[in-house]
Amino acid sequence: MQLLLGNPIAILFLSFLAGVFADSLLRRLPSYDWLSRQYLFASSKTYERLGVLWFRRFLLATPLRLFNTNICFTKSRDLELLKKVRGYIASAEVGHWVGFVTMLGLMIAAWWNYGLKVGLAYLVLNVLGNLYPCLLQQYNKRRLGQVIAVLEKRETPRRVAS
Repeated sequence: MQLLLGNPIAILFLSFLAGVFADSLLRRLPSYDWLSRQYLFASSKTYERLGVLWFRRFLLATPLRLFNTNICFTKSRDLELLKKVRGYIASAEVGHWVGFVTMLGLMIAAWWNYGLKVGLAYLVLNVLGNLYPCLLQQYNKRRLGQVIAVLEKRETPRRVAS
């Protein structure tokens, strides 16, 4: 473990795995829906000011875009499909939050054992590998939620008329 702790890149990938496993466990809790509906910031503009759109362009321009293929937007306005995509976004977000917290704890241990350089490497990798993906998922989740709300509003009169 001591040797692994000195490798922030390996720990970043382990934090991804921890996030995937924890998300599958947390999904069974009744509070998961509440957790997946939370936002860190009240306004989309805050996410934009933090550079989430820049990070999104970066992800789309690199092979990293291939990691979560469940989250893809189409021109289709199928309400059920959009709700499924929103669920995938929420799942990815929760997984990254778990990874962020996991790596944050390991960062403190690595900083203590290996010094400032390794600790800062953990910090940079954790921000880019877990925090910014969380913020991007929240930004996308909010935008998608607005589209879903509009589509639900349009479909409500149709259901009543039928």
